[in-house]
Amino acid sequence: MNRRQFVTHVGAAGIAGVVDYQSAAQTDQPQYRVDSDGFERLTDQGAEALTVRGVNLGMAKPGYFPGHAAIDRAEYDRWLSAIGQIANVVRTFSIHPPEFYRALRAYNDAADEPLLLLQGTWVPTADLHESGDATAVTSTVDPKLRHTVDVIHGDTTIPERSGLPSGTFDADVSDVTLGYLFGIEWPPAVVAGTNQAATDGEFNGSYVQTTGGSRFEQWLAGRLDVLASYEGDTYGVQRPLSFVNWVLTDSLEHPYGPYRTADADGVDPDAIVSTEDFDPGIFASYHVYPYYPDLLNETPSYLNHTDHREEANSYAGYLADLVAETDQPVLIGEFGVPSSRGIAHRHVHGRDMGRHTEREQGEIVAAMYQDILASGAVGGVAFSWQDEWFKHTWNLDARSVPGRRPHWSNIETPEQRFGLMAFESPETITLDGSSEDWEDATVHRPDDRTLTGLAVTHDLEGLAVRLAFDSLPDPMRWDQLSEIVTIGLTGREQPLPIGSGLTSTADFVVELGGPGDSRLLVESSYDVFAREYGEDAGLDLDAYRDGSAGFVPVREPINLGYSVPVTDEEVPFEAVETGQLRYGNGNPDAGDYDSLTDVHVDTEQDVIELRLPWVLLNVADPSSKQRIVTEWDGGLDTTDFEGIHVAAATYDASGDGSTNTASGVDPIEQAIPGVTEAHLETTTYTWESWYRPDYEERLKESYHVLDRTNWGESN
Repeated sequence: MNRRQFVTHVGAAGIAGVVDYQSAAQTDQPQYRVDSDGFERLTDQGAEALTVRGVNLGMAKPGYFPGHAAIDRAEYDRWLSAIGQIANVVRTFSIHPPEFYRALRAYNDAADEPLLLLQGTWVPTADLHESGDATAVTSTVDPKLRHTVDVIHGDTTIPERSGLPSGTFDADVSDVTLGYLFGIEWPPAVVAGTNQAATDGEFNGSYVQTTGGSRFEQWLAGRLDVLASYEGDTYGVQRPLSFVNWVLTDSLEHPYGPYRTADADGVDPDAIVSTEDFDPGIFASYHVYPYYPDLLNETPSYLNHTDHREEANSYAGYLADLVAETDQPVLIGEFGVPSSRGIAHRHVHGRDMGRHTEREQGEIVAAMYQDILASGAVGGVAFSWQDEWFKHTWNLDARSVPGRRPHWSNIETPEQRFGLMAFESPETITLDGSSEDWEDATVHRPDDRTLTGLAVTHDLEGLAVRLAFDSLPDPMRWDQLSEIVTIGLTGREQPLPIGSGLTSTADFVVELGGPGDSRLLVESSYDVFAREYGEDAGLDLDAYRDGSAGFVPVREPINLGYSVPVTDEEVPFEAVETGQLRYGNGNPDAGDYDSLTDVHVDTEQDVIELRLPWVLLNVADPSSKQRIVTEWDGGLDTTDFEGIHVAAATYDASGDGSTNTASGVDPIEQAIPGVTEAHLETTTYTWESWYRPDYEERLKESYHVLDRTNWGESN
């Protein structure tokens, strides 16, 4: 399909073959070190300065959770080839399957410039929460650390285990492994729980020790010492070490942070230092996003910080504070924004969690990378390489079936859309006016009408509708004629919100009144926002429960409200009308491509196309056809459904009551399938359930922005 740019090239790395995985003799391996000036690669030719420009690589793809370890060699070859064109470091959160290390070895054997690895070791969050004390998981973590070392040296076989990679790891990538990055975003409650027990002096390991370290910091130092000791004793090499940290457990004071329990116990990287027998160095690593936690929006020194562009920039303000207060060199191990349709957090300077086009995503990532360098950090690792469909976000997670999330594309959920590479169905509807996407759609074409056709289809992102007309004016005259589309899942008949007595089998109504005046409405008794957050939003819940509120806007929360310490300012609950529809061109190959397009109007083809995200239609899983129940007492439980009732109509938007039609219904002018006795008839659209989705890869515009601008170096 030439209308998209797909990641189909393998490149030199992919055809290099799988020969001599242990091609780098250990005695000839380059060494790496890090200090306040940054990373260095040490070879026989001397020291080479290295600023980290990295990309995080997860272990999930459509149809699979990360624990399935389902990414194959060809995929790794393609992905590393594309990553290597824009970055010099790839970071993993845990051990990947053997195919990853084989692909990385092959890439580097053929590449002019190395693609280095920051290797992580995962600690299961559930185990930490269950114990409440990090020291309780030591006996399970330490063997994983030793396995991690063996894996990068291509010198181990891991037996098959549920939810974890296994197999023979025979690709030695130690010569391109920059360092180890241990752990996860530590739950503040676990840090505090670990520290409740008294410390017994300091931790003094062979290569890592603490100075004034808390019990949690001593535990971290012990894990880093396991890495260094095992690699030194077994393979005779050393490399830089770090552990994951994030804003909620940093060592700074945050008096304006609304949630004091989350900021009660910090983790200070400066408390963990190397002994004189460890040369490569220890560095601090933080995950830092601009929109969370809320202290980044509330701390005056951050809000008033002027960045290197002479602009107000709270993100740069926090980074400056963090780097200045940390003796260790600082790497920003995660940063980024998602190109999702939905939004979950605001940022005071516009770097929100969601509702960015792919182009905007790339521009913001590039700007944040420049902020990172300007702060004095030693580099940054963008999150992430690929979109991750298995993920959920706090404000919408209850609206989908957890075990089925990887099998469809929830564009509304920010956590799924951080990637620089998208996954799309081969049958994705591009919303660009072209007819080929609609060849298999369910179509109605009545005779002798201005509204001449209704086509209904779907893709992995949502339900798609195409309205065909005898002739559309150019430019459109939305003040004279508007369109509605009705959507029904429950089989209930409702009066439609267009100033008439017309009813239809509808739970949702799309009002198309042009840019800025088009929206998706939901029948109030089926409004899941009201069920979850109606009390916080101040809604009349009785009117919603019995449906007397009529059709209402489709909303999602972005802030539950909080009180700011120091000032006692009350920040209220906030929601956005996510049912507002955006007009644009949805074709990635178009010069005016807008990845957030909901509606496309083509006056040359005389069509209007729209796509409605599944989750906004209360479809909790399209792959198994499950929807949210009708009954309020059922909360957000799900039930099966067979199909969706769809109808379309044009109506007089002037509201002057002048329209008279053959049906006698005012103000409808044309309807498909038709109107009978004040009832807008519907057609039923259905589809076959699926288990694993078919998909294709596409490099997002954000990837191309980073490539074109050299991550903001040459805008």
